[in-house]
Amino acid sequence: MWLCQYICYFIMFSLMGWIHESIYCTLRTGKWENRGFLFGPICPIYGIGAIIISIIMNTAIHNGARLIWWQVFIISVVGSAILEYVTSWALEKAFHAMWWDYSDYPFNIKGRISLFTSLGFGLAGLLIVYVLSPFTMNLIGILSPIMIELIAVIFTFLLAMDLAITVTNLHNFDKLVVNYEKAFNDRMESFVDTTVSQSDKIKEEMMKRAHFVTEQVSSFGGAMRHTVKRVYSFRGMSGQTESVKNILLKKISSITKRNG
Repeated sequence: MWLCQYICYFIMFSLMGWIHESIYCTLRTGKWENRGFLFGPICPIYGIGAIIISIIMNTAIHNGARLIWWQVFIISVVGSAILEYVTSWALEKAFHAMWWDYSDYPFNIKGRISLFTSLGFGLAGLLIVYVLSPFTMNLIGILSPIMIELIAVIFTFLLAMDLAITVTNLHNFDKLVVNYEKAFNDRMESFVDTTVSQSDKIKEEMMKRAHFVTEQVSSFGGAMRHTVKRVYSFRGMSGQTESVKNILLKKISSITKRNG
């Protein structure tokens, strides 16, 4: 029963995190931004963070301790920094991709975390502990045990499907990039041979290269394009592969903007 309650808790705060991220990024860029790693309207890192701070608070209360607001703030700042850094590192290792980058922020560490955002999450921790968490727990408490279990099972199933689709699309994108590189290199070899023997075809060949990039992106399915579009940038690979992935990412973003 307690596990199902925490699953509902996780889903609700993941949804709140997605709403916050999407609204903030939409206002900043002036266009709709569907934030998050997954297709669904959730940002799991927010749900995980909310559960961690909840467990810490419950453990402290169970042991007879009572954390005051500045202690909650410090725990939230440090905890969010660790969670964000580890999550960013793990996603980059798994997919060679970044879903956020704080390189332009002051006092950042490898673009994964920054002092500014960690302080913001510290304030969010206070909001969660003193406002949102009690409200959420009371809301879940209204539901019957059977209803809580049913909601937990349904959301777990949907989350597993979403995760499987996202991971599959990212891995398929990797395979397509390998094929793209091979075809692109073949065209470049042909281009070099052409320039040596027939210099008047240089302009035509350059046009073909531009059309080739567009053709490759157009061949991607809609689900794959939306999965890749949410990535901020690719890094952690060989220079050529990283360059190719970021070229395709820019092309996907431009096509999505043009199509509305």
